[in-house]
Amino acid sequence: MTDPSFSDRDAAARAEVLLWQGAYRMGIAIALTGGALLLRALQVVSSESIGAKRFGVEDANVLFVAATATYIALTALVRWRAHAQREASHVLVRTQLAADAVVVHVGALILTTPSHYDRALIISMFLVQFSQLYFGWRTTLFMLGSVAASYTTIVMVAARNGMLSEPTEALWTFCLFATGSLAYAWMLGHQGVRMKRLTHLFDRAREGDFDQLYEDGRDKFPDYITQIGRAYNELRGHLETIILTDPLSGCFNRRGFKQLAAREVSRGIRAKWRVAVLALDVDHFKRINDEFGHLTGDEAIKEIGALIRETARAGDVVARLGGEEFSILAPDTDEVGAMHLSDRILAAFRSRAFASVRGQMPISISIGVASDEAAVDDVVRVLTARADEALYVAKRNGRDQSVLWQTGMRAFDTGSSRLSREMERLP
Repeated sequence: MTDPSFSDRDAAARAEVLLWQGAYRMGIAIALTGGALLLRALQVVSSESIGAKRFGVEDANVLFVAATATYIALTALVRWRAHAQREASHVLVRTQLAADAVVVHVGALILTTPSHYDRALIISMFLVQFSQLYFGWRTTLFMLGSVAASYTTIVMVAARNGMLSEPTEALWTFCLFATGSLAYAWMLGHQGVRMKRLTHLFDRAREGDFDQLYEDGRDKFPDYITQIGRAYNELRGHLETIILTDPLSGCFNRRGFKQLAAREVSRGIRAKWRVAVLALDVDHFKRINDEFGHLTGDEAIKEIGALIRETARAGDVVARLGGEEFSILAPDTDEVGAMHLSDRILAAFRSRAFASVRGQMPISISIGVASDEAAVDDVVRVLTARADEALYVAKRNGRDQSVLWQTGMRAFDTGSSRLSREMERLP
């Protein structure tokens, strides 16, 4: 199923293209009409066209101006619709492209000698390539079909009027045009596919997901797009650190915790293991800021973050959620394992003389623990709420301890956050 966000984005992009291209379409149509009429008046170009034969030169000129005016009006209507809706459907795009093909060949029918209809194909070649460049393969094939129908029509009209003795030669010319256009369109399409791969990687990176690399081995003919992909691969590690890591503590930030938690839960659901969440809060951290200053408080956060990371296991996800609040996601861990981990952290804090406060005061931590089966995608959200409740009980019972969440434990409203400020006011 197509992601709705991508569909909306594509529709908005099509509207943007129609808007800026529409202005150029109208300007080019006016310039070409004026130039053609001027050359006709100066008798620089031949007047032996189907239009001149059927209606006379003057009436043919008037008919050409009318066709151009109709085309400009239609283009203005398409631009208005795209601007009003801020998006463009495939029908709207193909309406504009069909009008492009028709007006080019109507102009050739009215003004050009049948032996020179290949001039219309020269212009149509650009129309086909622009279709691929901005709208994709299906629209390109539609555009090529519109050109085929328009070109075949004017060739048949010229043949029936006895002005084209060898129409099959004109059709062979079209076959060569179609072959060349499709080959070039394929090349543009191949580049477009790789650009979409890059866009997908950057979209995932914006969400904090850096698991995927740009697979430059799939590029049979490396070019500048391949170089961009390789540059992304080289920057990927740095981007992950910037986006997912808390710069002060060195732990993951809230976004990084959410991203990695989702990954671990998916693995846990497949493996049918339990997962644990530990909610950690530094005791009386406000005293450090009050007695030593905020710079010392920052240094203490660095030490605390490093100590928690050192004590946690290799597969655990350690994050600083804000202030002095930390969380640990422990995959494949039941209540016993989670409590063992919390005891190790408590022991590490009790035995550490923190350099940031020059050993003048101990720094302790309170921990709330919760564990459950990784059965649903939002298990981390549930376990975080439970661990917060257990943490509050640990604070209320004297701090510097860990508490395991039990069924029926209601330390505070589950709709609340960690309530750190209220905890700090406890005796």
